Amino acid sequence: MSVSEVFEDALESLDDDDNHQKSHLNKAPLSKVHEESTIDLLQSLVECQKITQLIFENRLNDALRKTKEQENRSLYHSLLHSSISFMQAGMTFNQDDIEATIQALRHTTNMSKKYEPYRPWITFSLTSKPVMTEYELHAKLVYAEALLIRALLTFIQDQGLISFISGALKIKECHDLFAKLAKNNDPSRFKSDLSYEHFDSGVRMGNGAFNLMIANLPQRIIRCLEFAGFSGDRDFGLNELEKSAMSKGLRAPLSALLLLGYHTYAAHIFGNGDGDLEKANMLVEHYLKANPNVSRYFFLSY
Repeated sequence: MSVSEVFEDALESLDDDDNHQKSHLNKAPLSKVHEESTIDLLQSLVECQKITQLIFENRLNDALRKTKEQENRSLYHSLLHSSISFMQAGMTFNQDDIEATIQALRHTTNMSKKYEPYRPWITFSLTSKPVMTEYELHAKLVYAEALLIRALLTFIQDQGLISFISGALKIKECHDLFAKLAKNNDPSRFKSDLSYEHFDSGVRMGNGAFNLMIANLPQRIIRCLEFAGFSGDRDFGLNELEKSAMSKGLRAPLSALLLLGYHTYAAHIFGNGDGDLEKANMLVEHYLKANPNVSRYFFLSY
């Protein structure tokens, strides 16, 4: 079983599997669940975009309060709450903030798993595995992002060897999930352009960030990571992040910030010159034009 399939059932205990089976029998028909979820999905994406604007207006506390109140509303409300909680924990390093983020991430991963159709440990069917639905793809993407945040939080929470190994394993699973999602990044599998654009921006952001990060590591480390199944292409990573940043997807602002951080700071640290400052300036102007209420300092602080 590949690491990317851990999300489906490998991390579930036998007791959890039995409980899942019982609860599954009481659920509404899967087609009806996904039909209702898709309606909620489109609405939640629009609502979360509005909340995201609060972050870029330096109203982090307002955004955190809104997402906390609505974290049960949808997958994306829960993910946004986890993301903002992580931002706060990363800035304060306060143990209470870290614990709050862990609880928020646990809630997000549980929600994403809830929309997975039941798959027994031992299948008696000889048919091929069913293709993931639109909502299942979004749920997997949310899970992958939550897993990445949890891995990063592990390094903040504890600097010990066990935490390092635990974080590395989570990152490996996350890397494989984003690679699998990229193979399923097909607009024909989505019922609306809005849903696909948000999904596409998330997949490109994840794969772009991983490729850029791995490609800029020392060659000795890269060779070890390639042996473990990682791969990185700097140009591909930058291109994927740029496509995500210039989209109208929910992850576009974060992709833009990652690019700005790389071109204005990280590229110099990694020894890749001064970065593409012209492209960084273009991104700043693009976002200030599209979002006039966004704090100029927030972008230029990079």
